[in-house]
Amino acid sequence: MAEIVIGIAASHAPNLANPSIMRARDEDQFSRIKAGFAQARSLLEEAQPDAIVIFSSDHFDRCFFDNLPPFLVAVGETAEGPINEYLKIPRVKISIDGELGRFLVSEGLENGVDFASSADLPLGHAEVVPLSFLTPNWDVPIVPIVVNAFAPPMPSLKRCAQVGTFVREAVGRWASQKRVAVLGTGGLSHWVGLPEMGRVNAEFDRWFMDALAAGHQNEVFARYKSAEELDMVAGNGGQEVRDWLAAAGAMPPELRAQVLAYEPLPGCGIGVMVWSH
Repeated sequence: MAEIVIGIAASHAPNLANPSIMRARDEDQFSRIKAGFAQARSLLEEAQPDAIVIFSSDHFDRCFFDNLPPFLVAVGETAEGPINEYLKIPRVKISIDGELGRFLVSEGLENGVDFASSADLPLGHAEVVPLSFLTPNWDVPIVPIVVNAFAPPMPSLKRCAQVGTFVREAVGRWASQKRVAVLGTGGLSHWVGLPEMGRVNAEFDRWFMDALAAGHQNEVFARYKSAEELDMVAGNGGQEVRDWLAAAGAMPPELRAQVLAYEPLPGCGIGVMVWSH
C-alpha cells in the first residue's frame, strides 16, 4: 500500500518568489527563510516522494461566491499557473497525479468527506511559490486540495485537521506502492485589504508553530473556535493556517516535527516546518 513519508508546512507569500523585492526589504531575513526552505527541500528529496498532496488556499482567483466548496481536489492530468498574472511569477506546468486525486474523492464519498473535484484546476501562487523552493524542477506530480480559507462559510480548524487525517488513512488504503508527501501552504498572520494591512502577530505565529510541532492541535481548536476569533489575532490571511492543520492531521505518528524557519516579514509572518523521520 501507499504511505505518507514526509510532511511540510510553509508560507506562500507571493513576494517570496521575487528575490529582488525580498532582498530590498531585509536580505538577512530572506536568507534565513531560504535556508529553512533549503532544509525542507533536502528532507523532501531524501524521502523520495512519488506525489505531493498540497493543502492550499484560494484567493478568489479560482473560486467565487457562485461556487465556493470547502475542499476542492484536482483530478486532471496537468495544471498550469500561477493564474495571478499580476504577481509577475513565471508560469509553470506541473503533472497532476490524477489517479490519487480521484481515489481520494472516491474514498471520501464512502467515508463522510464530500470533496468537490476539478479536472481543469489552474494553479495559484498558493502552490507555485512553495514548490519553487521545494521542487524547483517541477518534476514531482502533485494533488492540490484547495481549502476555502478566504470567505465564509469556511470549514472549522478542527474539520481541516480531520480531513488531513482522512487523507492519511485513505493513502494507507490505496493499492499502490507510491510514497506520498503532504504540503500545507499559507499564512501565517497577515491582514489583507484592511486598515491593519502590514501588521504581523509574531507571538501568535510562534505559538501556533510550536503547538503543531508538539502535536497540540487540540489547543488550537480550543482557543479559536470561530473564524472571527482567529481573525482578531492572525488577520483574515491567517485563516490559511487551516492548510497547516490539514497537513498536521495527515501526519503518521512516527514522523517527528520541527520548525525550520520563522521570520515576521513586513506584511506577513513567514514560516517553514517539517515532519520527517
